[in-house]
Order: sequence, then structure tokens, then C-alpha cells
Amino acid sequence: MEPAALGMAARVASTLIKPLVAKLFVREESGADLVSKPVRVSQLVSWHGQKRTLDERDVRKISEKLISRTLAANPYEPTVRDGDRIAVVDALTKTLLSLGDLEMEDVQAVRLGHVELARELSAAAEDSTRNLSADATNLFRSLLDVCCLHILQFFTQRSTFIPATLIAQTRMIDETMRRMEVLTARLPPPWSQDAEFEQRYLEHLGLKYGKLAIFGLDLSAPGQARWPLDTAYLSLELSAQSRDGGVSATHRLRVEGALTGKHRVVLRGPAGSGKTTLAQWVAVSAAQNDFDDELAFLRGRVPFILPLRSLAQESTLPTAHKFLAMAGSMLDDAQPKGWADRVLHSGRGIVLVDGLDEISESKRLLTKRWLTELTELYPRTFFLVTTRPSAVPIGWAADLGFVEFDLLPLNQRDIDKFVNRWHDAALSTLEDAEERTEAERYRTALHVTLRRKPDLYQLATNPLMCSVICALHRDRHSQLPEGRMDLYAAALRMLLVRRDREREVIAPEGLQLTEEQQVQLLQRLAYWLIRNGRSEATQALAVRIIRERLPSMPHVVPLDGAHQVFRHLLLRSGLLREPTPDTVDFIHRTFQDYLGAKAAVETSDLDLLAKNAGDDQWEDVIRMAVGHARERERAELLRKLVDIGDQRPSQRRRYHLLAAASLENATTLDPAVRAEVISRAAFLIPPNTREEAENLAQAGAVVLDVLSGPADMTEEQTVASVRTIGLIGGPAALQRMRAYKDEPERAVRQEVVNAWPRFDTVEFTESILGGCRCDDIEIPVTDAEQVACLRQLPEVPNLSFPRPSLIHELSAVLDRESVVSMALGTVDHRTSELPALGGLTGLRRLHVRNPTSTLSLKPLADSGIRELVLDCVPVGLDLSALQAVPLLNTLSLGFADRIALPEVALPSITSLRLKGVADTARLPDFAALFPGLTRLHLNLYRRPRRAPLDLSRVREIDSVTVRVRNTTKVIGLDGLDPGRVSVTVEGRRTGGLLTRFRDQRP
Repeated sequence: MEPAALGMAARVASTLIKPLVAKLFVREESGADLVSKPVRVSQLVSWHGQKRTLDERDVRKISEKLISRTLAANPYEPTVRDGDRIAVVDALTKTLLSLGDLEMEDVQAVRLGHVELARELSAAAEDSTRNLSADATNLFRSLLDVCCLHILQFFTQRSTFIPATLIAQTRMIDETMRRMEVLTARLPPPWSQDAEFEQRYLEHLGLKYGKLAIFGLDLSAPGQARWPLDTAYLSLELSAQSRDGGVSATHRLRVEGALTGKHRVVLRGPAGSGKTTLAQWVAVSAAQNDFDDELAFLRGRVPFILPLRSLAQESTLPTAHKFLAMAGSMLDDAQPKGWADRVLHSGRGIVLVDGLDEISESKRLLTKRWLTELTELYPRTFFLVTTRPSAVPIGWAADLGFVEFDLLPLNQRDIDKFVNRWHDAALSTLEDAEERTEAERYRTALHVTLRRKPDLYQLATNPLMCSVICALHRDRHSQLPEGRMDLYAAALRMLLVRRDREREVIAPEGLQLTEEQQVQLLQRLAYWLIRNGRSEATQALAVRIIRERLPSMPHVVPLDGAHQVFRHLLLRSGLLREPTPDTVDFIHRTFQDYLGAKAAVETSDLDLLAKNAGDDQWEDVIRMAVGHARERERAELLRKLVDIGDQRPSQRRRYHLLAAASLENATTLDPAVRAEVISRAAFLIPPNTREEAENLAQAGAVVLDVLSGPADMTEEQTVASVRTIGLIGGPAALQRMRAYKDEPERAVRQEVVNAWPRFDTVEFTESILGGCRCDDIEIPVTDAEQVACLRQLPEVPNLSFPRPSLIHELSAVLDRESVVSMALGTVDHRTSELPALGGLTGLRRLHVRNPTSTLSLKPLADSGIRELVLDCVPVGLDLSALQAVPLLNTLSLGFADRIALPEVALPSITSLRLKGVADTARLPDFAALFPGLTRLHLNLYRRPRRAPLDLSRVREIDSVTVRVRNTTKVIGLDGLDPGRVSVTVEGRRTGGLLTRFRDQRP
């Protein structure tokens, strides 16, 4: 596997490059037990782990030598200027350092090949070649290719590589055969009509949804305003709520990790948060069969996108054969009879129900029934439903097996990525060197502006608003408005006026409409949609609405030219689109709400606005109406909301919170009215539940002014208040959060640290974590920046890692003795592999959530672990490896079903906690399985119901606590010492042997 024909660098002798590349990796120790599985590339580099021999300066020196030897070995090649040479050194150093961030294993790297490995490294070190000239770029790529070839050569020469490869290949072949058998059983015969249509349909989906419209780019290049989805898509963060030991915990996961293993999901997120884009990404990934390993269970499936807004004009919900018609697919008439039903029945379907909030409240009950029937008919189909948070209550479809996730706002790193990708898309539309330089300058300036202006940064946490900000920043030459209403107004002006002006397009339809004229026509259409609970209309209806307005615009076009005006707005305004050939809607619901609110205010429909405040589809309309209204109208509308809330106790919270949330857009307001709104909101504070906390946070920063301190609240109210503060975010929220970090209740402090990812990482570390008692809570760590900030804390006893891959970075920033307790995974994400923990010599407690049955516990061998907690243990998990953990004395096992104890004795265990289903009358012989056991805690659910449970086998253990449910008969109590054994049967009436047994206790 020697280098050959790879350009200039390839002509450097292997003897010159090989020793330099070898320095990048740690030396292999003899006798290393790595045969069972390959190791990650990041564990082999010389600047990570316990055997660190290089740092960034050393890697730079290696890069300099590589370039020097390459240039010296090629004297007849064109010379490289000093400036370019330094730039290549920088780029190659950054790229080689990214080896430490690769999550792939050495076997996987070799399987990729040196070309793909070079691409992976370049992607990990994004923008490393941005400032290189053409010659410098060629030199860099040539050097990187040959380095990757030597890296793979190094991997294959390791003594453990061949056995590890053989094992990996055997497992891969077995898994491939198993999947092939499953797919073969599901797929239609290749010669059938189904297979032919299915291929055509998937290709159609890839073309239809394979590109995203990049807001604002059509100003200069409308033909290039759509970008490939796989490049433009940003994997968003989701949160799930759980309770662990009575403490509420928020788990933050990227989309791929959150959806792993889920079959029914409700995705909640506010307007512009990326719900529809995510559904589109799932559809395209399925159509192209391009899911990562985390979502491998979705491979080979057929997606159906069902926009519920299309149901506004329908009286019934569609059956499977009408799914394509509902989605507006032109292939509807071509599908074979019964094809959709066969796909869904076989378990190969993906049903994406988009926009539950875009149908009326009366139709949501119908939709729930429809989903119930679909899930019963097609139990193996994957379902994803998207909605705004306020449209349905939490747990709306929990009875159908749906799990819920909330789309989280973009964090600082996500905003930076979004801004970079938006500008990358902009650069792809530009050819002029001066324009490209100017676009790069705007990119840099916007990053600085977002960090200096907290209010603007807060708006940018919404993907739609971030896109609007990027477009406006470029269009207005770095001059940005501050507030949300001003941003929308500027965006409309950019689309309606600047768009054609910048492109020098002069009245292509023979019309010259002013900004005001276009707004008047568009807002009439928007208001009609809102009043009728629609998100789209037929084009004939849109033309009629325009025709009714034209008499007030006599100089625009003759009355019979309404269709001409409609086509002009559709093609030129940038605000309308054609979801199907005969319908029209706004590019985003937010712009519809903004324009509709303006129309409502101008027609003095304040009573109608207040009347509909109980409908969640009107929430954003009302908030924006407060911004559009003049001061007198604004005060009148807010008073109406307050009065209706006073008169309707059942809806008081909704009306008063909406009034408080609308204050954000009230630039000027009678102080008495403002005080009245705030006083009503104060009665809703503090929140009592998670849902109340989320609703309260929508009111924005005004809540912070009326939120009382923790001294006046119950524990539940304090936890909910902290969640509200975290969701509001920003500097003022961070200041309020300080009041809660010293609370004695564990649940409160846990909620405080759960908010870490929502704030600036460094500021939160210094302001909150630095003085917070953390010995009895878990600190969630979700990215590398948080890992680095842990160094600033006086102690970090308990850490939680939803992504275990981050653990190897700990040893680089922390003392190996400082981490005492660690939790891996979440209740919604299965743990399939334990990371190497050898670098954390102080680790004493490990908590693994939701392990898979194939999880190997061998990495714990010879570790210092004293306590191990395994939650949701699947039957089949091999616990015998715990024999090799000499100091392990406390074991907690929580089973989702049945009880499966180790087949070998574990003499080191002195304390055992066991939770699960007892499906036999007699308990296991704990004394035989755990010879050293002195404390036993059992939490059992008896199955079948009312079957007896024999406790006689616990008599040899010093201290036993038993809690039993689902039975009325506990036997074997006669030989037990009531001084050592405590038994509780939940739901058992007093009387009988158990009562006498309890009475004997001292």
C-alpha cells in the first residue's frame, strides 16, 4: 500500500514521509488487548490520551518538514511563494489536528480509502483552505492525499488490525445477511409494477424536496436561490424531558440521536424553527437511502409527506391511496392500485404529518382519530408529526405511543454554522472576485455584530430569523434593524422593492407596483387566509380577492387585469409560492401572520382579534398586531385581552400571557395599560409545571421583571421558574439565574445546570457553575467547548454525556482524579458502546442509561469503578464481564421487562438494587449469585396479576427492602427476621400475615 501517482507530493520518497506521519500516532504497546474490536482514530493520535507526546506546535513542525521535503524533492516544479507556503502549513496543521476529532475506527478508515479519508479530514477542518491560492491549494491537497495513504498504511501494520478487521468483517457480513433477509421479505419482486413505480416515486421526491430555498439569495441570482439540501441542512438540537430519581432532566440531542430507535414522534417548535425543513430532510434521506448509522432502521423505507394545510378544504382525512394526492404529487394517478397500503403494511413506510397547528382546533380531534387508525393499521410504520407548541397539550398523542421532542433554539455554534452556510450559498452565486471579497467581509462583520448585540443574537436563535438577518445584513450593507417587527418590515421592503431594483428588472409583466400597493394586496390575501383558518388558497380565489381590491387602485391596472396582478405578485414579490399548480401560499407562515395582522389593524378589527385570542393560530397575529397598531389601538387591544381573561377563568392564563407576550412589540404604550398587563401576568407567576413554564417563556423578558425569588415558591414552582428563565435566555436571564444556583433542593440545581447549553458557554460557567453545589447533581456536557470549560470549576464530581464520544477529551482538560461519577446516554437514546475510561482514574460511579443487548461491559475490566447503575437493561445483556471489575461493590439494575441476573457469581457485590418484573413465584437465589451481598433493595412488579410471590430466599441477607406491586399474596415471610427485612405491598389492604410481620419489627 505504497503511495503512487498522487501529484507533486507523491514523488517524495516514502522513506522521507513515512517517519513524519508515524509521529502523529502513539506507539503500540506489546500485548494490548485490542483484538476484540478496532479502536477509534482519535485514540491513536499523539496529542490525546495518557501518552501525549505532541502538541499543536509539534504538529505544525511536522507539516513544515513535510512541505520542505516535498518542495526539495521536486526542484523542477513551479516555486511556491513564502506567503503561500505559510498558508499551506497552517491548512495542513489544522487538517492533521482534526484526526483527533474523528469518531470513526481504524478499520472504518481503511475501508474508506485514502481519498475519502482526506475528504473527511477536510470537512472536519472546515474553511482551512479558504485563503489559499490555486497553486497552494493543489500542493495542500496533494500532500494531504499522500499523508492519508501513509496513515492507512500505518493502521494496517498494527498488530491488532488484521484480527480486528476479521472480526469486524464477520459481524458486518452477519448483519448484512440479516438485513438482507428482512428487506427481501419486505420488498416487492423486482419485476413487479410496485418496484418500478417505487423507484420512479423516490427519484421524484429527491428532485422535489432535494433543495432548500435560501432566503434573500434571490436578490442577485434567483436561479441559484435554491441550494442542495444535504449541504444547506443543519442538524438541529431537540430536547426531551424525563425524570430520574424524582429529578427532572432535560436531554439535548441532535436530530439523528434523538430519533434513533423511535417509531412515533411528535416534534414541537415555534414558527421558523425548522420543523418543515426537518421533515423534508427525512423524506429526502429516505428517498436517497442516505441515513447515517444512527438512523439505519429507516433505510429502505418509502416516505410520504402529508402537509395538513391541504386538509383545510377537505371534509375527511385521506386513506393510504390518497396520500400522494394530499401531498400534491403529480404521480398520484400513476401509482399501482393498493401500492401505498402494501408499503405501509409491510413496515417500510415513513409518514411525515406536517403542520398540525395549521388546521383548525376542531379538526385536530379528527386528526387524532385519523392517526389512531393509521397507527393501528400500520404499527410498524414510522410516524413524525410536527406542530407549534401551543397547538396541542404536552402528551397529546402519548396514548398512541408517540414520544415528544422540542426543537431548541440555535446555540452560538449553530448560529455560526448557519451564518457560514448562508454565506457559502451566497458565494456560490457570485463570480466576480470583488463581490466575493465583499461577501466574505459581510460574513466576518455579521459574526462580530451578533456577539455584540444580545437582542439581535436572541432573534438569530430562530433559523428563519437568522436567514432574514443574513439577507438583510448583506442587502443593507451591514446596517441591521434591531427589533423583530423592524426586521420583518425591512425583509418585506427588500423582497418587494430592492429585489427587482438590484437585479435591474423593469416591469416584466407590464406592471409597476409600488411597495405599498403590493403590501395592500398581499395583506388582503393573508388576512383572508387567517380569518378562514387556511394556510393556502386556490389561485382562482386569490385572483378574486385581488379583483375586489383593485377599484381602490384605479391607476394600477384595469379591473379585468386581476389575474395579471396575481401573476406579478406570485413571480416578483418573493413572498408567494405555488405548492401545487392551482394553489398559492406564503413562503412562510410568519410573513402571512405579519401581513394579516397589519390588515386587521388597518380595518379596525380589534374585536375580532381579541375574540380569536383563544385560538393558537391567531397568537402570532395578535402579537404582531400590537406592533402594527398605533398607541391608542394598541392600548385598546391589550385591554380587551385583559378583560376577556378576567371574564373567562378557564382561559385566563392564555389571554393574560398573550397580552404579556405582546408587550415585546409595544414600542410606545400608556404606562397604566402596561402596568395592568404586567400585574395580570404576575398572578400567573410562578409557573407550576413544565407546560406552564414554556407558555410563560413566550412572553419574553417582561416575565423576568415580575418573577418572584425562590424564597416564595414551592420546589415544583422553583424548578418550573428556572426552566422559564432558561428558555427566555439572554444576559438578563443569566443574571436572574444566579439567584437559584445556591438552592438546597437538588431538583432546582439540576434544572439550573440543565440550562447551560442555552447560554454562552463561558459566561454560564463563570457566573453559575463556578459557585453552584454540584456534588449531588449531574452536569450535562454536550460539546467540546463545555468540556474545555470544566477546567474552570473547582470540582466536577458528576458528569452526564449524551454523546459518550466526548469523554476522550476529558483527560486533556481535567485532572484524571477529579471526575468521580459519570452518566452515559439518555432515556431516549440507547447506549451501544462504552468508551475507554482508563484515563479517568478517579471514576468511582458509572450510570449507563438504556444499554443495548449487545453492549460489552469489558471496558470496565480493571477499572476503579465501585458503583454501576444500568437502567432499562434488555434481556440478553451479558453481565459476566463484571467479574473482572475487582472494586465493584454496588450494582443497580433496572429492567423494562422480566429480570435477568448474571449466570456467574459476583462475589465483590455487597449492595444490590433491583427493579423489574417478577414473572416467577420464587425469587432468584441472591446469596448464591452474590456471595458477599449484605444489602438488597427490590422494587418488583408481579406478573401475572395477583400471583403469589415467595420471599423465602432473601432470609440469608443482612438488610432487605422489598416493594411489590400487582399482587395480593406474599408468602415465605415466616422465616424472615422483621428487624432485617422490610416488605411493602402497594395497594394491599391492612390485615393478615403481612401486617403481623410488620408489627413484629422493633
